[in-house]
Amino acid sequence: MASTRRTSTRQKMINLMYLVFIAMLALRVSTEVLDGFDLMNDNIQKTIQNTTERNNQIYAEINEMYAQNPQKTEPTYRLVLQLKQNTDSVYNYIQALKQEVAVRTDGKDADMYNLETKDDLDAASEIFLSPAGGKGKDFKAAIDNYRENIAAYIADPAQKIIVETALSTEPSERAKKQNKDWLQASFENMPSIAVITYLSELQSNIKQAEGEALNSLLRGVDMKDFRVNELAAYVIPESKTVVRGAPYRADIILAAVDTTQRPKITINGKEIENGRLNLIASGSGSVPIKGQIELMGRDGQPYIREFNDSYTVIDPMAIVEPVLMDVVYTSIDNEMIISVPGFTASQISASVAQGGSLTPKGNGRWIAKPTTPGSKFVVNVSVRMSDGTVRSMGQKPFRVRRLPDPTAFIPYTDAKGTSRVFKQGRIARNVLLNAGGIKASIDDGVLDVPYTVISFRTVMVDAMGNSLQEMSSGANFSQRQLEQIQRMDRGTTFFISSIRAKGPDGERDIAPMEVRVN
Repeated sequence: MASTRRTSTRQKMINLMYLVFIAMLALRVSTEVLDGFDLMNDNIQKTIQNTTERNNQIYAEINEMYAQNPQKTEPTYRLVLQLKQNTDSVYNYIQALKQEVAVRTDGKDADMYNLETKDDLDAASEIFLSPAGGKGKDFKAAIDNYRENIAAYIADPAQKIIVETALSTEPSERAKKQNKDWLQASFENMPSIAVITYLSELQSNIKQAEGEALNSLLRGVDMKDFRVNELAAYVIPESKTVVRGAPYRADIILAAVDTTQRPKITINGKEIENGRLNLIASGSGSVPIKGQIELMGRDGQPYIREFNDSYTVIDPMAIVEPVLMDVVYTSIDNEMIISVPGFTASQISASVAQGGSLTPKGNGRWIAKPTTPGSKFVVNVSVRMSDGTVRSMGQKPFRVRRLPDPTAFIPYTDAKGTSRVFKQGRIARNVLLNAGGIKASIDDGVLDVPYTVISFRTVMVDAMGNSLQEMSSGANFSQRQLEQIQRMDRGTTFFISSIRAKGPDGERDIAPMEVRVN
């Protein structure tokens, strides 16, 4: 039997450190403070690892109990499976948001555990608070739903309060005085490293809440014949958010009893069978559920426990997110993430009526290929319901643009062995000669599209004022071009023009380069 866990002294210190660091963000954040977040995040990861290992031990114990006595433990076993699914879903969602903050901060190759630009104040605000496409509301709803669901598994009122407090999205008193809600207080103008650390703290709280729920469920399995000090009724829904027209399903259980004795369950004055509630969601908003469970005790007297709950009915909606930005480009693969809350990727289908194609890639990712710049690329999303019917969940239009012009550059390696690129200005003669030629690409921090240089012209002026022009036959300097560069005096300027490059959209003439030999 696993014992009830309290917040450790080490965890309290981690929480206190986080509050101190947040208070210091009103000042200019020093490197030492930012590095402190790295240390705190490392400690939190260790806490998550330890908590996960303890939780896995409880899962293994419950699995063993189910294998030995499936009839008695099946209801608890099903709740445990649902608990793990909900926990993994929210935990992985936060993990994806941490990676998105890191990518928005350091680029596509970012490492969330080793940020380079720790003091970036824009990434979190753009991801969570942007009026156009901000994920803050969905994120808050996910935490709120998980908190409400997890609290239903915990019988101990004191432990339930601890879990609800740890996962609360209510603003602090300080934030209220500043007229800020929880999202603003947590993510507005916060350094990326602080946000990632805060999200890790949320993951740690979620894992600890999972452990409390597992302990409560494990204790309930061992309670027999009402030899317990408290009985409580629970409504355990498959989901507390339901699309209009879809069924709301929930398990009505009396915790800590031997379920081989079937209870009498009444919902809104009507008796239901087999402890399974099945209602058709109509309208929108919150729908209350009120009822009672009656079970005969060993003394022949009925035990009655009342319960109250509610579920939320939402209008059909779909989430379509371009990985690159809020537009799609012709001639390249535009990767999108398409999801619908409450449905798996295998239940979701998407299409476009005209102007391009949309192809599934797997795991909720799709490849969009628009064809006409300046038009609209409209993505239609639908889902397959549990009864086999298909429902439209809405559509999302995108603007279609032609790829921007690529930029020419000279790649080279500096004295420290670091790869660099030269686009304009001064460059050492030996670096220029060793580079051998030029390249081109679209690399604006969002797009990364390589181009192949077909040819280019060098324009130099000799000591007599004569213009010397030489044409390459590809991306490399010709022998005559290299000889001219070798003879040039220090401080001489020449131009690389008539650059023609080939990419996914065909051939293009791109802007010239001005080079000063250093």
